[in-house]
Amino acid sequence: MEALYTDTNQKVARYYSRLRTRLGYLIVLGGAKHMGYYPNGTADISEREAQLHMQDMIARKLELHEKQLVLEAGCGEGAVSTYLARKYGAHIVGITITPFEIKSAQARAKRLGVSNKVEYKFMDYSATGFPDNYFDSIYTSETLSHSPDILKTLGEFYRILKPGGTIALFEYTIAPDEQFTHDEKNWLDFNIEHAALFGLKSFRHDFFPALIRQTGFVEEKELNISAQVLPSVYRLHKIARFVYPLVQLFGAKQFINTFAAYHWFTYIKNGLFRYCIFTARKPFR
Repeated sequence: MEALYTDTNQKVARYYSRLRTRLGYLIVLGGAKHMGYYPNGTADISEREAQLHMQDMIARKLELHEKQLVLEAGCGEGAVSTYLARKYGAHIVGITITPFEIKSAQARAKRLGVSNKVEYKFMDYSATGFPDNYFDSIYTSETLSHSPDILKTLGEFYRILKPGGTIALFEYTIAPDEQFTHDEKNWLDFNIEHAALFGLKSFRHDFFPALIRQTGFVEEKELNISAQVLPSVYRLHKIARFVYPLVQLFGAKQFINTFAAYHWFTYIKNGLFRYCIFTARKPFR
């Protein structure tokens, strides 16, 4: 339990617990905490439809079915887990280090009639306490960037995953520092500090699969879906442009998500950021 109360974990929990952050996710993303997937790379569907496409992509990558026991590492308020449990019938355990999210996720599950298929626990995904070889599958949805020690987190995933089990990590990667301008580098560092993105710099372009292999996983694959995510990022960018005077008036620290949305579209468009899906399997030994 001590791992739950580290300084880094408390910073992550404070970030997600702030009223501005909670309202932003609720109003702008409908309570979800991930981007949408636009199959054609154009905004020809609603953001809600695109979010569901992204969640279905998780199911496809895990080959999800009703007999699976699945871990969502960083469950937010249950938007993804409840959808997957309801549509595919899998039993999903969501863990978070942000206390209010557990009650919110439980309420969502009850409202959607899937309380018997999902459960939520207050746990650090780097030190869960689950038994060895416990889960059939593990996924993340834009949460690993909060880990201060990516190798430790991947090692924990490896420990609690059954042999033959699959991980699917939906995460950003970033270019080497030298590809950023001075201002871009400062904006990135500011965002990392104030959104508690302690692990983001471990996700370098074309390098993260090596960390997955180093942990012991095999058959690792990387799929770049930046083009399909770009319409979602651009939508947030347009909203951020509209309210950016608040950032200028009160400071970026007070509106860190608006600040990020304003800049990240340019990062992805210029190849400094990518949105990738990483999959791998724990070998049978």
